[in-house]
Amino acid sequence: MKKVFFILSALTIGCGYSLQAQKNVNDSVLVHDLEEVVVQANRVRDGYPAPFTEIGERDIKRNNVAKNLPYVLQTLPSVVSYSEGGTAIGNTSFRVRGTDANRVNITLNGMPLNNPESQEVYWVNIPDLSNSLQSVQLQRGVGTSTNGTASFGGSLSLKTSGVRENAYGEASTGVGSYNASVSTIAAGTGVLGNGISIDGRYSRTTGDGYIRNGNVDHKSGYLSVTHKTYDQLLKLIYINGIQHTGITWEGVTPEKMAEDRRYNDTGEYKDDAGNVHYYDNDTDNYYSNIAQLLYSRYLSSNLTLNANFSYNNGYGYYENYKTDQSLGSKFGLQPQIVGGVTYEKSDVIRRKLMSNDLYSGGLNVNYANNGLDVTAGAVYTYFDGSHYGRLPWIKYNGNITTNYQWNENNSTKRDLNVFAKAEYALTDKLKLFGELQNRYVDFRMAGIDDDLIDITSNHYYNFFNPRAGVSYKSGDNNVYFSYGISNREPLRADLKEYVKGVSDGTKLTSERLFDYELGYRYASETFTWGANIYYMDYKDQLVLTGKLSDIGYKLQENVPDSYRLGVELEAAWSPLNWLRLDANATVSRNKIKDYTKHYAVYDNPSDWNYVRTETVTMKSTDISFSPDLVASGIVTVKPIENMRLSLVNKYVGKMYYDNTSDKAYQLNDYLISDLVAGYTFKTQTLGEIDLDFFVNNIWNKKYIANGIIDVSKFDDGSPDDVYHRVFPQAPCNIMARVGIRF
Repeated sequence: MKKVFFILSALTIGCGYSLQAQKNVNDSVLVHDLEEVVVQANRVRDGYPAPFTEIGERDIKRNNVAKNLPYVLQTLPSVVSYSEGGTAIGNTSFRVRGTDANRVNITLNGMPLNNPESQEVYWVNIPDLSNSLQSVQLQRGVGTSTNGTASFGGSLSLKTSGVRENAYGEASTGVGSYNASVSTIAAGTGVLGNGISIDGRYSRTTGDGYIRNGNVDHKSGYLSVTHKTYDQLLKLIYINGIQHTGITWEGVTPEKMAEDRRYNDTGEYKDDAGNVHYYDNDTDNYYSNIAQLLYSRYLSSNLTLNANFSYNNGYGYYENYKTDQSLGSKFGLQPQIVGGVTYEKSDVIRRKLMSNDLYSGGLNVNYANNGLDVTAGAVYTYFDGSHYGRLPWIKYNGNITTNYQWNENNSTKRDLNVFAKAEYALTDKLKLFGELQNRYVDFRMAGIDDDLIDITSNHYYNFFNPRAGVSYKSGDNNVYFSYGISNREPLRADLKEYVKGVSDGTKLTSERLFDYELGYRYASETFTWGANIYYMDYKDQLVLTGKLSDIGYKLQENVPDSYRLGVELEAAWSPLNWLRLDANATVSRNKIKDYTKHYAVYDNPSDWNYVRTETVTMKSTDISFSPDLVASGIVTVKPIENMRLSLVNKYVGKMYYDNTSDKAYQLNDYLISDLVAGYTFKTQTLGEIDLDFFVNNIWNKKYIANGIIDVSKFDDGSPDDVYHRVFPQAPCNIMARVGIRF
């Protein structure tokens, strides 16, 4: 952390001169709110020729208690949220238009948040982040130019809480099913006489989870110091997250789920007498620190400067009990002699650790005058990460040192993004949009992977991503069309397994997306609706195939041609001042045009010696995790003043969890409904008291949200070995919260 404060202090001093040069600028000159300038390069506004949805602070917090951000987003168009542990806390994720979370670009105050190796954000590592947010904007499709990993299905822009003019304090506590508990406290000074404001928040979330071993113990802290004048803003932000979560990512077999939906075999082992036990520290643990320095300034009435720096530091490990592990092939150890008996295999407690640092610096300027709005800038990121494995305990240990380390590898990633985008009003109704982005990636790996194989290699990519569109707006009506190209490099997991060697010469290359969006929006005071038709044409999309390398690793590979074609419909209607109806639906077709399924063939179920790879070619198949229909609907009523009731519904159609369209590996469709009730008391002395009650999955639907499948074949004619796991979700459960604001 010394590096964090040193860098931020230096930047603060460097910008400090301008704090002494405050000018009296007429309010009429200030055409934007400085708080919004921080994220303007990554966000779009009304009239932009692409589909997007924005959620404000009130809506983020009103329906949110003990929920990670994916569940805050679950009612947005084309979004499907799911969890490993069965509830909205713990390990959660989401997909947009069927695309994985590692294909969604995510920024925090305009700076990259995705992990550069996995290209994903693990929300469990930054728990309760949503309560520190002022707004969220989700762009579907390629969207606008952004920072960090490629937008390959969507972009999510997060903006932390803004400055409040007056001092305030907040506190809340909530309890619910499965021993869930969440407590939050927040306070701020308001804007002091010198223009400085200080805001802070702390929260803790605990619970057992629905799935066995789905326990959580999460802590989150947020602190910001802001100096704001008429023409500039300087903000220092620090976010801390500490999470300890039980491992639930292995799922449960369908057969075992039929007996016990809450079963989880993680950490399960037998003693010498054959009695079943569970290791009590099968956990995932992570410590996250995010520090940002944000600077925005009006250089003139037409010119705005925005300069941001971000430092993300993370350290973590997961620990689990593994039975009957080969000491030689797994860990490079010699057979152990204990009590005169030689053991080549042993139960072990395995700990896999990682640490990483991500430095990001960005600068952009915006010029707006006479119908022309131009933004140009650049962002550079440097990532340094390491992975290593240790053995805290070995059952049969003759002479192995404590915490024996069997591997270590490192990676660095440099990412330079340069962009320029322009908006020009040909007339009062017709606007043209254009963007040019060039992104250069330098990714290097060195060292030994956890299977004792060297993965040292260098990988370089240079991507050019143009976008263009047109928007026509007349009164309450808006019609638009856009076309964009996005390119994306493989993940670290793809690259390291490919480096180890693929026997059939399968290629591994970057992916390319051609995105077409055609839409219509109508907005009046009481009724809005819109329709968007999209066609996402992929070249060399990476998909999971179930294929294994010579030594048994599951791989992804490029499929030459695949596409997503769909229509997104959304509407909102307030016929009465106490009633509001919201609805959206996405109907889509998601196909791989020509798909080849690869099966690893072994000699027999006893020895598992690799023999060859068999292939099956299919003409057209469904892309995994891509339902044809996704919809949501919300009914909100306010029967009396300060009281609100909402019925929140989400429907997800049938989908496959592999690419073969085999009905044996299909998730059934499901409709779930949540009831949200809230009432606010306004008092003379204590401020406002909020009472909220949440009933999740009120129809007690027993559904499955995710699955894993891997099939291996045998040369001796034995039945296929099928590794089949699913992730059941919690039935009806409740949460109640009381809060005070003053």
